[in-house]
Amino acid sequence: MLANFNLVFTYVVLIFTFISFVREKTPPYLVALVGMGALLMTGAIDTEDMLKVFSNNAPITIGCMFILSASLDRTGVVDALGQKLLDLSGKSKTRAVVALLISVVFLSAFMNNTPVVVILTPVVIALAQRLKQFPSKFLIPLSYSAILGGTCTLIGTSTNILVDGIAQKHGLKPFGMFEITFPGLCFVVSGLTLMAVWGRHLLPARMPPRDEIDDPAQRKRFLTEAIITANSPLIGKTLNEVQFTDSESYEIIDLVRRDYGNRLGINEALSALITTLRGSGEEGEKPKRVSPLRDIPLQPGDRLVFKADREELIELKKHIGVAFNTDQASVSEPLPSQHVIVAEGVLAPNSDMVGQKIRNLRLRRRYGCFVIGVHRRDSNITGAIGDTVLMENDSLILEGPEEELLKLFENEEILSASQVRERGLDIYRAPIAILTLLTVIIFSALNIMPITGLAFLGSLVVIITGCISHEQAFKSIDWRILMLIFGMLGIGTAMEKTGAMALLVEVTVGFVRDLGPVAVLSIVYLLCAVATEIITNNAVAVLMTPIAIALATSLGHDPRPFVVAVMFGASASFSTPIGYQTNTFVYSAGGYKFKDFIKVGLPMNIMMWLIATIVIPYYWGLK
Repeated sequence: MLANFNLVFTYVVLIFTFISFVREKTPPYLVALVGMGALLMTGAIDTEDMLKVFSNNAPITIGCMFILSASLDRTGVVDALGQKLLDLSGKSKTRAVVALLISVVFLSAFMNNTPVVVILTPVVIALAQRLKQFPSKFLIPLSYSAILGGTCTLIGTSTNILVDGIAQKHGLKPFGMFEITFPGLCFVVSGLTLMAVWGRHLLPARMPPRDEIDDPAQRKRFLTEAIITANSPLIGKTLNEVQFTDSESYEIIDLVRRDYGNRLGINEALSALITTLRGSGEEGEKPKRVSPLRDIPLQPGDRLVFKADREELIELKKHIGVAFNTDQASVSEPLPSQHVIVAEGVLAPNSDMVGQKIRNLRLRRRYGCFVIGVHRRDSNITGAIGDTVLMENDSLILEGPEEELLKLFENEEILSASQVRERGLDIYRAPIAILTLLTVIIFSALNIMPITGLAFLGSLVVIITGCISHEQAFKSIDWRILMLIFGMLGIGTAMEKTGAMALLVEVTVGFVRDLGPVAVLSIVYLLCAVATEIITNNAVAVLMTPIAIALATSLGHDPRPFVVAVMFGASASFSTPIGYQTNTFVYSAGGYKFKDFIKVGLPMNIMMWLIATIVIPYYWGLK
């Protein structure tokens, strides 16, 4: 009876986890850990099972590879490549674009592809401007190239390392460093060809971060807050009497006044105006129909909350009598003038600023700059900008001295989406970082030591030699990914221990028994590719790898090509911006819409599915 309860409860946890991933209301890593905790409480897994999860070699390898990738970043290797590409664009623009995509593929094959895309995004925008093209024509191909490059080696993506680790636990021999390189290169060649021949015509023509498109209603809208200064010529005037920009397509959504102690919303403003009209008007005279918020005379210290696109926001800043530095704006003396610039950044996924209110960041004190606008995907943000709680991948418009903004971006809490980073190449430590990574790759290919041990030693070398500090090394590890993996491994253990996995495989075998091995492999890849578009790729890898192995074994086939299908399918996120981190970053930085990824990515997904169905069985001799 207890066994049946544990089996049913495991399915309940699995369904709950899947739904929570899709809804995106709770961080995926927390969902996975809560799921594992629930299974531990009910006895579906015991403490020993949980401890085995945390001793898995795959997350350790992934964490060490994060450090090795970060050492290349910190020593300026990727930045130097970006500068070389910009220099090359002055000689041959076509050659520069080709070199960019090939470089991204190569780098992503050996290091974490997220920092590659983050660092090269401003380079791509600058390159597009030199080509007199829209950056949106290049940012999606940048992300896709990074994803495709990750399929070329064992360490190209955390998914490959994770699938290999799980496969080893199920009795398969370890994958070699370059065992998947041939099918990976087939993916790269076919994917880039598709983008060059057809995909480039499907890419939208947008100009991030300015969002220069024809329909103003479709522009990226930022929330911003301004204050009426003490000497403002706007004092005594109503909003109906003031024209802040030529187009007037901005929206004033709130007015906050010190005397009221809160916002002058519609109801409060209406009551105040009616009271005023009754006191001053003649008895029996009906008050005029008014727009409450826009008919209130402005006073010193009033805060106006605007919603406007980037170009309007910059124009608003030039208006006399309003100040956007609301942290320091004084209502008793004019604001001092200073030479500042405006830049756009994207909140890093692992930033400590995630979950904090803008007013609590103290950016003015720490970096001499402040947030004047915020945008979140396609959703509307309301209320005062200082009370906005930040989420990962929010787009921020920042103003401040250029050198201070560079310091902020260098700290990597906010990633620049508009300025090319100028981190110099460390001529002493960069060769050490490169040589260390090459040693890990070569020794792993020669089977001198398992990849986990090599990655651990390599991470120690780059820390000891100063390629990356121990604080930076710790911060470079995306602990959310590791916690997600641990949680999903716990759920996977429960599925095997309670028989939920065996039951699922048994039912599946009944449906596909009469199909050939190639058709079954094609179905496995398709399921992984579809699932990774709506939930995280590592979760798909953890769940599908044991199923693919058991399914292939039950049908009497070699499980190795089926495991490769999971590797590639779980990384094949092209149709949505939420399935892979690089897609999410360019989605925010490039001003894309969700439908842009569907339009461009769906043909890419279909192409990769066909390539996987042909190449994987051919390469592993599956008939």
